[in-house]
Amino acid sequence: MSKGAIAGSHVKTIESAEEILRNGGNAFDAVISACFTMFATEPCMVSAGAGGFAMVHSVDKGTRVLDFFTQTPQKKDLNRALDFQPLPVDFGTETETFYIGKASIAVPGVVAGIFELHKQYGSMPIKELVVHAKDISKAGVVIDPFGEIDMALLQEILRVDPAVRDIFFHNDKIKKQGDTLVYPHLADFLDFLVDEGDRGFYQGEIAQKISKSIYEGGGFLTLNDFESYKTYWSDPMRMPYRNRTLCLPNGPCFGGAILALLDYYGSKDLPLVQVLRKVKEIYEQNKLEETLNAILPELNYTRQGFGLASKGTTHISIVDKQGNAAALTMSLGEGSGYWIPGTDMQLNNMMGETFLLPDGHHSWAPNQRLNSMMTPVLVLDANNKINYVGGSGGAGRIPYVIFQVLEAVFEKGMSLEDATHYSRMHWHDGVLQFEEGADLRGFDMQEEHTEWKKGSLFFGGVHSVLRNTNDELFAEGDSRRFGQGKVLD
Repeated sequence: MSKGAIAGSHVKTIESAEEILRNGGNAFDAVISACFTMFATEPCMVSAGAGGFAMVHSVDKGTRVLDFFTQTPQKKDLNRALDFQPLPVDFGTETETFYIGKASIAVPGVVAGIFELHKQYGSMPIKELVVHAKDISKAGVVIDPFGEIDMALLQEILRVDPAVRDIFFHNDKIKKQGDTLVYPHLADFLDFLVDEGDRGFYQGEIAQKISKSIYEGGGFLTLNDFESYKTYWSDPMRMPYRNRTLCLPNGPCFGGAILALLDYYGSKDLPLVQVLRKVKEIYEQNKLEETLNAILPELNYTRQGFGLASKGTTHISIVDKQGNAAALTMSLGEGSGYWIPGTDMQLNNMMGETFLLPDGHHSWAPNQRLNSMMTPVLVLDANNKINYVGGSGGAGRIPYVIFQVLEAVFEKGMSLEDATHYSRMHWHDGVLQFEEGADLRGFDMQEEHTEWKKGSLFFGGVHSVLRNTNDELFAEGDSRRFGQGKVLD
């Protein structure tokens, strides 16, 4: 086997993980370093103010899921002025209205997640895992094509706080591909985390300042919300899969349940387009838990959490030379427009997602984990060794596009490269969306549909690592989101 493999979004993120693996770190050290680096390389997707999920496989400790997603505040005081502002975002094919401001912020989990992962699996000091992120935050990160797209979409949010405006704008124009992002305070913030740990973020001076600023400024979070935040470990749902085992996230991750149903109906010799439609209808009819427990009771699926939040999502997959693996998916939403002073870190707007609040603004349930479509996935072979590690961005499309990659690899026998770039499809509001060249067997072309050019951003960004029976590793970043893959020789 090679020294490891990495698949993710930004080249500098990949480099940070590679550096750790080459210096003797394990997959968990590498994914932690990559996460810190994403604070600088993917500021619209990840920060200390975000949340996420990790699926990890240790050759010594087995496979587990870490939930470090966002949590709603414990109290909801609506009898005061709230900072909650509508912001339309034009995605080209449609315009969605999100809400930003201090009342849109849920308790972030990324910092707690990083330190919990390190506590359980890390082999290198945290001080060594922030070096790459510190270096590039000061030297500057060159904006890649995906970064330009993100920043252009969310520029009005990036414009809200004048303290960080110079990072993202030049002469009042949003920066573009090839321009550089320099973060004047990020390195000091990372040093603070090294010295104080997650306790410093959730129970120390930063938590006091953040919570005071948010609550007095029209938000809901209090110091108690930060002090009581917890991460959660759980066992994955395990399904027999092509003489292998498919490991899926449980609990607040709707994506795992959806992928389980996709695999179940996919095994019934139905055309792909009908499988996708069937499962989408089950989800939209709010019958996910009922259906899954009826046909696959052995999974013991229990829906947990409240609502659904998955916009602004990114993923990284890593396997090391020992066979340890980490699949890490994180989200900031669109961002709240509130930046923690002196850190260059934006907090999430998870409580500003309109589809999260079907009963109106601020209808969230207090002290609940938010649900998510994020779906970090592992496939283990018959010997319980890593066969596949993957995940994706793409909001509500996440489990559906991952399923299509898995089917292409394990059912159609494609290479990881071909499977990643194979034409995809998705049902959206009752209309079939598909890339040119998609397999449309079972679809009546008289029905409403939309054809996209191959390689569209709409169809997610599945970043995967594959290990074959000869212990060879393959890594593939999805070009739809300008992903990168690297196998270490």
